[in-house]
Amino acid sequence: MIALAVSLLTMASFAAAEEANLVENPSFEDPATQAGVPVRWELREEEGVELRTDGGHTGTNYVRLVDTRDDAGLFLSSQPVPARPGGTYTATAWFRTADECSPGLYINFFDDLGERIHHTYQRAEGPTDGWVQVRVTAVAPEGAWIVSAGLYAYISDVGTFDADDVVLTVEGGADPGSGAIARAEPGDKQAVRIDDRLELFVDSFLVDAMVGDAERRLHHPCPREVVLNLDRPWEGETSAYFTVVTDGDRIMMYYRGSSEESGQVTCVAESTDGVHFTRPELDIVQYEGQPTNIVWQGRGAHNLTPFRDPRPDVPDDQRFKALGYSHHGSGLAAYVSPDGYHWRDLTGEPVITKGAFDSQNVAFWDPSRGLYVDFHRSGRDGVRDIMTATSRDFINWTEPVFVEYADDRKQHMYTNGIRPYFRAPHIYIGLPARFVPSRTKIPEHGTPGISDALLMSSRDGYRFERWNEAFIRPGPEPEVWTDRNNYPALGMVQTSPEEISLYWTEHYRHPTMRLRRGTIRTDGFVSLHSGGEVGEVLTRPLVFTGDQLVVNYQTSAIGWLRFELCEEDGSPIDGFSLVESEQLFGNEIAHTVTWAGDPDVSELAGRPVRLRVRMQDADLYSIRFASGGGD
Repeated sequence: MIALAVSLLTMASFAAAEEANLVENPSFEDPATQAGVPVRWELREEEGVELRTDGGHTGTNYVRLVDTRDDAGLFLSSQPVPARPGGTYTATAWFRTADECSPGLYINFFDDLGERIHHTYQRAEGPTDGWVQVRVTAVAPEGAWIVSAGLYAYISDVGTFDADDVVLTVEGGADPGSGAIARAEPGDKQAVRIDDRLELFVDSFLVDAMVGDAERRLHHPCPREVVLNLDRPWEGETSAYFTVVTDGDRIMMYYRGSSEESGQVTCVAESTDGVHFTRPELDIVQYEGQPTNIVWQGRGAHNLTPFRDPRPDVPDDQRFKALGYSHHGSGLAAYVSPDGYHWRDLTGEPVITKGAFDSQNVAFWDPSRGLYVDFHRSGRDGVRDIMTATSRDFINWTEPVFVEYADDRKQHMYTNGIRPYFRAPHIYIGLPARFVPSRTKIPEHGTPGISDALLMSSRDGYRFERWNEAFIRPGPEPEVWTDRNNYPALGMVQTSPEEISLYWTEHYRHPTMRLRRGTIRTDGFVSLHSGGEVGEVLTRPLVFTGDQLVVNYQTSAIGWLRFELCEEDGSPIDGFSLVESEQLFGNEIAHTVTWAGDPDVSELAGRPVRLRVRMQDADLYSIRFASGGGD
């Protein structure tokens, strides 16, 4: 099998090589060899070629091929170079043989997978009267990716022949790397700085053009085990508003317990791995004289939604913060805690008063904006919707405004589930529960409505792109096809390098109320995807600061990806073309891309470049121009 290492020939030099020889070391004058084979040539067999220096057709050197087997051939191939689909290729070579051996001259074309898709040849009938020239022509087929010239002794054609002065030229044809589809052309998106940030494809921000079988594809979490059965007397079948908070090695799961015995209380469960949760025995609120996992009771417990405040100068007694119903008038109060267990109302009065608030109202510190950010419930145009406000001190908040969407669908966003994605905090990811009050699947349940969960995202906290396709669908059990099920918990946990854990409610308003864990690939919410046919994606111009392109990808056994760095007009940059890219296949969370074996892209840092991705049966989940190959 011919090794398909791509030539170091750049796109610019290739363009200038029309009607020039594409074969490197064509007359074998370079004295270097590897295992006896002239450099920039490859022998398919283990032995059978000798570099001779006693005078060739021209110059000093030539090759002698000795075929001693009558059950196999002998093939010496030039180093492959990028092919021009539709181009007319002409190959010539000089042969000499003193016996019945009749060698052939081949032009071979290969596709993206390295499979030979077309060839043509011409033979020199032996014995010859000294050196004779053989000539052959071929048109590169549409799917041609690389091309090479070959010298061949046929099966049963035992003997010896000499070869020299191999020439391969091309006239016309499409650009190298065009393959089976037209190249994606630039749109009108302007350049943006991404520096060394991890970038996802949850929104359309990076993508400027797609052709062929390419699309952005939404992925879904895989349901795993139930991590909490809400069976304590103070919990019950209307437990709700689960919130994940990571504090060092401790993972805290806050939620509302709601039962006739206790009323509404705020509870916490804890874990060290995001899979196994236990209830701490606290003496903050007792039940029948016994410790419980209750950390707050009263009006604020309806929807207390904590977060760990990472602000560097946060006071020790305010390391944890939360928004929740105020005890003193209509609105949301600011709650604080030193340890996540012992809470107090920070001001004794509402800090946000514009809105409806009868939901899980979210707040967090955003270091990139230098602000506390809030997302809370309000109504607009007859549906439950989301408002946002910001604050510098968690007490004084801006006038809330509604978030806006890239679509104009009116849908009930019952919760919003918005937080910065922990691996790329400049991107907000929201997992809102979508409530459909007009549908009833189980009439005997008595309470109308069904729910699923959506994925939405934003880069500024005001404008969101949301998928209409559900991110979490109800499962097959009847109990999840009743009202207010499938509500995602706020937050997520990295439970292994390869996976993230998410959580959602099941069996709401049933005695078996519970919380289920699901997993999704790290960064795997949305991918650039191509199925059984080839697709291509071209990004907007990007300005980066790293020195390597690190990608999170997955392919099938026949799938592949190639990468190209382009000028703003979409033309390939010398040394970083599709044909110089490695052909990547496999399944890796962090892989450093190489071009002709070299990963270094530092020469392009600081100026606008586009990334072109060509793929087949593959997914690309995230990219990062990292320093030193960081993930």
